[in-house]
Amino acid sequence: DDIIMHTVKIFKDHEDVLEYYSRKFKYIMVDEYQDTNHAQFVLVSLLAKYHKNLCVVGDDDQSIYGWRGADISNILDFEKIYPDCLTIKLERNYRSTDVILEAANNVIQNNKGRKPKRLWTDVTGGDKIVRMNLNDERDEAAFIMGTIKNKVDTGSSYRDFAILYRVNAQSRVLEDTLANKGIPYKIYGGTKFYDRKEIKDLMAYLRLLINVNDDVSFRRVVNEPKRGIGQATVDKLESFAQENQMSLFIAASNATSLP
Repeated sequence: DDIIMHTVKIFKDHEDVLEYYSRKFKYIMVDEYQDTNHAQFVLVSLLAKYHKNLCVVGDDDQSIYGWRGADISNILDFEKIYPDCLTIKLERNYRSTDVILEAANNVIQNNKGRKPKRLWTDVTGGDKIVRMNLNDERDEAAFIMGTIKNKVDTGSSYRDFAILYRVNAQSRVLEDTLANKGIPYKIYGGTKFYDRKEIKDLMAYLRLLINVNDDVSFRRVVNEPKRGIGQATVDKLESFAQENQMSLFIAASNATSLP
């Protein structure tokens, strides 16, 4: 953001610089405009000052970054700032059934400060939406897996089910419950919780806490986080450990004895 703020300052303080870049970029397009902040708004407005060919794409209903400075008024007030602009609403949905869209429309219409729109589709039918109130993420996971198990017992296949979650942090409880229930699964678009590097590193530290003879775990974390220990040092440590018949962890604890 400092880069943007200083660029804006240069443009405002040096009209010749602003004119050069405003003339240079004939067409300007900004995607996800609902997530822009005030500094970005000012920068784009200045750049579009000469040619006035500015195209922004966004959806005020998807504005989720207010906590980091996004200003939804940038998109809500766009037509006031640029009264001659052409607004094109993309309200047709090709992904979802009308059952899902009707539910989404009825929820999002309660938002304050939004442009009126109503998504529609030619895809009719589909299962009804089931809404459950559960105590926590473990109850949620248990309900999901129980539902899958019941469906499979009555003829469905595990391939018929997909679990969607918003952030990777939610996958741990789901994966634990899937494993405990013996349900096979694959992660798409990400890495399984226990396969992530940071989790493997943490597990290695925990294993070392209860077993200082675990050389495999020691090798994994000896330089995680980075602490300037190279392979040459590790090789010396391993030689010392072998000569004295001790684990790498114990050898490292006696590092002052290394030649």
